[in-house]
Amino acid sequence: MTAEARDLMVTAQEAARLRDAQQLEVRDVALAALILHFRRLAEEVESSAEVSLSPEMLPMADEVREIMMSGEGDLRNSDLVDLARREEPELSEYLGPVWQATKGY
Repeated sequence: MTAEARDLMVTAQEAARLRDAQQLEVRDVALAALILHFRRLAEEVESSAEVSLSPEMLPMADEVREIMMSGEGDLRNSDLVDLARREEPELSEYLGPVWQATKGY
């Protein structure tokens, strides 16, 4: 097993534990691959002075734009996680523990 594959499997195990899984599933591997991809990109940005730290914003879906523009006080991390839990129920196994952790922020 390569070092990269080992990192991926360790991260996938942690993703599975996050949702209190009984076994490692393919979706855990997919999520781990995405996490590691973004971590590598962040490391590349930090090591390159030529890369812009302000990439162009993507258009937002109506639900995201609505919560951004609601104007009901400061937008909190927990508000965004709650939106994701409501709009993407298939991710609730992952987002449940994250949502509970963000309630205190």
